[in-house]
Amino acid sequence: MAKSIEFPYGTISGKLGNVVFYKRNGKICVRKRPEKIGVDPSPKQLYNREAFAKINSFLRPIRTELEFGFFFQDGDKSKRFAKAVSLGLKRAVFPEEGIPVLKPEKIMISTGDLTEPKGLSLNWIADNKLSIHWQPNQFEGLAKEGDQLFYLAYDPVEKRKWSILEGASRKTGLQEVEFPWTGPLQGQFYHYFAFCKKNRKSREFSNSVCFGIF
Repeated sequence: MAKSIEFPYGTISGKLGNVVFYKRNGKICVRKRPEKIGVDPSPKQLYNREAFAKINSFLRPIRTELEFGFFFQDGDKSKRFAKAVSLGLKRAVFPEEGIPVLKPEKIMISTGDLTEPKGLSLNWIADNKLSIHWQPNQFEGLAKEGDQLFYLAYDPVEKRKWSILEGASRKTGLQEVEFPWTGPLQGQFYHYFAFCKKNRKSREFSNSVCFGIF
């Protein structure tokens, strides 16, 4: 609804027919009201809406971790999350009988040129304590011994997460994780891994990998 605007010959308040009066930079302006088009969305539009809703719902609880893992120097946090959503739509949502199905193991929590974690193995050493091992491949590709583990455990059913943003170095090959919940927790979390390197003004990352539910 337009605001009241003073004319030399009176006041117009609200909309008038199919036009709206408003004031901009001290000048009185008028615009035509948009027409409502009663067209039902196409099957493709309905599919895309549902796919976006699913990926957005899945990623929203881990937004903080995605804003960390999709760091780029000139991008604000909303752009980082949007990048994660866009990549998730491309990689992790598949049509099955016309319905978008989300594959959590295809989700990525970071992208980059550093060498990925390799030789991953996980072992529950207590009901709520996990031991993670990997191959210390610090001389392979762009890997450096000081690269730090970026780890996320995510339970999409209960919307629980636990993350380590700057964990053990690549050369150690070991990280222990103690969760804040009582166990047993085995078989409830997807486990995502990447390496990151902190520079003076930015960070570099590897592509993340998912171990799956364990």
